[in-house]
Amino acid sequence: MIRWNGITVKLLLAFFAVLLISFAVTSAISVWFVSSALGHRNFKFEEEQLNVAAALIRSSYRERWDEDMLRSALQMASGPMNRTIYVLDRSGRVLLKAGNPNSPLPLPSVSEEPLTDVLRKGKTVVAQPIGESGSARLSAAPVSGSNRIGAKAVVIVSREFKREFGLFTGLFRNIMISTLVTACIIVFFVSGRMTARLRRMKDAAQLIAKGRFDVSLNVKPKDEIGELAESLNHMSRELASLDQMRREFLANVSHDLRSPLTSIGGYVEAMIDGAVPDDRRDEYLRLIREQTQRMNRLVNDLLEVARMEAGQIDISPVPYNLTEWVRRLLAALDPEFTKRALRFELTGDPEDVWVLADPHRIDQVLSNLLLNAIQFSPNGRSIEVSIERRGKNAVVSVRDEGVGIAKENIDRIWQRFYKSDKARSAHAGSGLGLAIVQHVLARHGTSATVESAPGKGSRFAFALPLASPPAGSRTQLPRPIG
Repeated sequence: MIRWNGITVKLLLAFFAVLLISFAVTSAISVWFVSSALGHRNFKFEEEQLNVAAALIRSSYRERWDEDMLRSALQMASGPMNRTIYVLDRSGRVLLKAGNPNSPLPLPSVSEEPLTDVLRKGKTVVAQPIGESGSARLSAAPVSGSNRIGAKAVVIVSREFKREFGLFTGLFRNIMISTLVTACIIVFFVSGRMTARLRRMKDAAQLIAKGRFDVSLNVKPKDEIGELAESLNHMSRELASLDQMRREFLANVSHDLRSPLTSIGGYVEAMIDGAVPDDRRDEYLRLIREQTQRMNRLVNDLLEVARMEAGQIDISPVPYNLTEWVRRLLAALDPEFTKRALRFELTGDPEDVWVLADPHRIDQVLSNLLLNAIQFSPNGRSIEVSIERRGKNAVVSVRDEGVGIAKENIDRIWQRFYKSDKARSAHAGSGLGLAIVQHVLARHGTSATVESAPGKGSRFAFALPLASPPAGSRTQLPRPIG
């Protein structure tokens, strides 16, 4: 079905307008060029015909031809059928007429120009338009010779120029009409295919809006519409992946919330029922506190991601001693390292490194990276934190000897709620830590990179601008513990 405000009609009108303008310009130039060329050619031809006719008339008087013989000679010399030759005496009276007897061309008045100039002044006139329409052209020349020759002028009236020009304009008109019809058919076909592809994309977009992410469009041919189709396919795949992660996240969060709540509920009921001995009440209270802290961390992560995506977090960069803050962070995480029999090491520049950044946000980044390394490192392995000066930046890296990340999953680990594989999903965590890391670093104008291989561990790194330490100061901002 053709829509009058659709692309097909608009393309047809646009092509039609372009063709009309092109033909108008081309026809104007062609008419001028052909008219000039035909006019020049007709002028030369008429001039030669006048000389031939005058020579025949002189020969007829010299050799005493009769009237019929002269008429036949002029008839043969006149050429095309739409020409008439007149032989006039000194007074302008017609002595002889030759040409097409069925449609003779009338002779203009001999008392008006240009015939008066020919008869009285002996001038020659070639291809001069006559009549109101100017369709006929008159050529005339005096017949020179002795006084015994009665004929004094030969006149040729012709419509040959109009006939030849009419042939050209008719051919040009037919070509224009044929081209317009052909162009309209081609444009209608091409635009029809184009709009059909766009309609399929519109239908696909509506399905995607309704939650159907399994939509796939044909991307061939590889033109702009094909690129748009590929973009829609990519969007559909990304939305499907995000939807799958959202479902997994909801399942994980539900499990992570339900497990501590179940534990807390069981401990509280046991204590209320008196099933817990007095000497173990403190132990049960510690377990309740741990489960509460676990839920609190999960809820804080969710709120943090929501604030970051809404642009509601503030970054306050100040110069501070990054090395000192890393030492304190490692000391705070020592119980976690001890629990897993993990070794940790701080390497890099021997002198403390100062950077320009928000210390609390960078501490959050390093905490997430270290907890991530602890979580995926087998017991007894080592974790290394390195701080090095490189040019105007300090490069911070966290390296572990854990399970590693598959190559096809490296680009996806920064996505919200993402857990790469079974080994990763089996561990606790909401899948928000690395997303928070990348959000915080993006607000600092940098980003984290990762090098990893399955079974060989991972190395996360990021850069921060160096800063000069204040005189006599190691750090001016106390790091909150707990």
